[in-house]
Amino acid sequence: MSTIPVSRPWLRSPVWDGFWILSGLWLLVPVLLSPVITEADQWVLVAAVYVLWLPHRFATAFNAYCLPAYQNLIHAQWTRFFAVPASIFTVTFLFLFLPEMLLPLPLVTRVQVLATIFFIYNSYHFGVQHFGVLSIYRIRAAQAQDQRAKAMERGYCLIVGGLLVCVAQILAGAEIVRDSLLYQTVPLERLHSAMTMATWMAAPVIVLLTLGLLLTESRNPHRSPPKMLYIVSVGVQGVLAYSLPPPTFLMLWGVQHWLVSVALTAVISGNDHPQEISASAWYRFWGLFYGRFWTTVLVLFLTTIVLVPLFELSLHTERPHSGLLQQIATILAQHPLLARTLLWLNFATVYLHFVMDRAVFRFSHPDVRKVTGVLLFARD
Repeated sequence: MSTIPVSRPWLRSPVWDGFWILSGLWLLVPVLLSPVITEADQWVLVAAVYVLWLPHRFATAFNAYCLPAYQNLIHAQWTRFFAVPASIFTVTFLFLFLPEMLLPLPLVTRVQVLATIFFIYNSYHFGVQHFGVLSIYRIRAAQAQDQRAKAMERGYCLIVGGLLVCVAQILAGAEIVRDSLLYQTVPLERLHSAMTMATWMAAPVIVLLTLGLLLTESRNPHRSPPKMLYIVSVGVQGVLAYSLPPPTFLMLWGVQHWLVSVALTAVISGNDHPQEISASAWYRFWGLFYGRFWTTVLVLFLTTIVLVPLFELSLHTERPHSGLLQQIATILAQHPLLARTLLWLNFATVYLHFVMDRAVFRFSHPDVRKVTGVLLFARD
């Protein structure tokens, strides 16, 4: 990590970090107030989807393919940046478009399979992002690279921020689960009792794990206040997953994740200042948008205006909690080819997002640290 300069615990400033990275704390205010205002939670969620959902999905792909700083890394890791994405698009296309005589599964079942893969990996993905933020603050505070401490933090994020939230959403019958095969794992008549039992078991475990990690961090000679605040936000999310209605919890869980993703992408992009103008017309065009934080945020937001109507089949402001499968059943009768195409693009790009996040933020690899690490901390 010697290539990454460190001088202060915050990524940029307490105010900036507080809004973008520690958003899981201030988002508690609209989340807890939303039941007081009729349908406030669904409108805030719909607004957040339009502003942040797709920008976060394409954020790391923008860094990887549009910033000159990543050119050499892409060439060195061609499989990760080209072969794997191409395979994702090909496999999802075949899975959705193969005729039933070759793949004897109706479209609804195929969607359920893809949605199940999405839900399981998405829960892991959230946990990994939490660990990534803790790693950023560990670097900022110049903490020793203690493998035992890192394993504890990783385990905490995957269990509290991933697994236990995943279980809560299954038992709550959340919209994000209903289109998957997991929704059938617990009989409907047992959901309430199972949720009550899980709450009594999970909440104390989450509180104890959170307090234990906070105690460990407080004893570190280079303890990090923002890191401790982020641990608290993960613990609070874990507990609230068992007590808030699914749409309200999604407002907290999803928006926090999206804000972090967009912010880190814009920081990296804003710090890329190539010394020479690229000879490539591709990089010259995108050079209009990187090199400044807010221009990157703007170009990511613009993707929403163009693509949300195409990607979000289940987003209806008048019926925000209707299921994707229910929408598919209606659309298929009139536009079967269009429905399959949109489903393909939706699932392929979300899987691509998982791969790109890992490729761009894989700090364990020295080549990635030389690019992402330096750009992320370049303001020092």
